[in-house]
Amino acid sequence: MSKFKNTLFLILIIFFLNNCGFTPQYAGFKGIDFSLNINKIEGDRQLNNAIKSQLDRYNNSSLKIINVNIKSKFSKDILSKDSTGKATKYNLKANVEFTLDGGDNSRTINMSEEFKIDNIEDNVEENNYIKIIKRNFAEIISEKLILNINQNK
Repeated sequence: MSKFKNTLFLILIIFFLNNCGFTPQYAGFKGIDFSLNINKIEGDRQLNNAIKSQLDRYNNSSLKIINVNIKSKFSKDILSKDSTGKATKYNLKANVEFTLDGGDNSRTINMSEEFKIDNIEDNVEENNYIKIIKRNFAEIISEKLILNINQNK
């Protein structure tokens, strides 16, 4: 009898988890009818590579081609220090300027993201953590750009 109860419980759990209705916030960006062509990239290499890989998903054969120039800046500023003068908290900030040229119109979009972190004693660990944060910044900024372009066609 307990085997039957365990099986029934497992089936119910699977049923409820599969039908919870979760969908990603920006699932598929419905109605995209443009293609992004990245021409020029300047600034922080890691951040730019992450943004470029995010935007390459929107490089398809479409009627409307938008040429994009990317200029980024990444900074790591000290927020606080301990009594010995060693930094204990940092503010990570990414500023990205997109210049969009869609043939008939041209515009510039500025986006910024910030994140505060504590100092990590191991430099390798801290650098890996900053790389992850840069990838997250790139994903957020790319999604904001696509939403902005899609809303302001």
